[in-house]
Amino acid sequence: MNMNMGMFLILILIVIASVGIVIFTTTFSEVEIQTPKETKTNLQNNLETKTIKKESQQNGADTNFPTSYAQNEPQCAGNARCISGSVARIIDGDTIVVGDKSIRFALVNTPEWGEYDYVQAGNYIETICPVGSKVLIDEDDGQTQGSFGRIIGKIYCNKLNLNEEILEAGHAEILTKFCDVSEFAEESWAQKFGC
Repeated sequence: MNMNMGMFLILILIVIASVGIVIFTTTFSEVEIQTPKETKTNLQNNLETKTIKKESQQNGADTNFPTSYAQNEPQCAGNARCISGSVARIIDGDTIVVGDKSIRFALVNTPEWGEYDYVQAGNYIETICPVGSKVLIDEDDGQTQGSFGRIIGKIYCNKLNLNEEILEAGHAEILTKFCDVSEFAEESWAQKFGC
């Protein structure tokens, strides 16, 4: 009788533990599934709100457009290439692939692999310009030679200047050593961060 009672108690404990694991797993997986989507949406909403306020303050106008948000479709300037296409891959916070071309953000430097904020910088770009998004690249007239096979330029995605946005988010720093050659060095976003 004691043996059967012991087995019965063990069986009850196993059932209780299993139910607890199922409840915990279900709750945990719901959080894991919902949180990234909600975080991405909240980040995009916060970005829109933040940049809308900046533009209104800068212009002294009562408009609702962010600083790097082009009211009209962005256009290329200068004489270098103007490339449009879809984001095929995000390498890190300052390099994306469009079609078969690797594009490096002009005047911007984000952390390298293994450095603090490397993952966050790439994730930030993925959030505001996911793979598949349409982009416009204005190649830097002062750096048409590229860098390690990459085209250097100012990238617009969803009408946002990604070069400016990654700096504003604090995931990058300005590459001042190229301020003397970059066609974008005189733009307000580059000036604001140290060119």
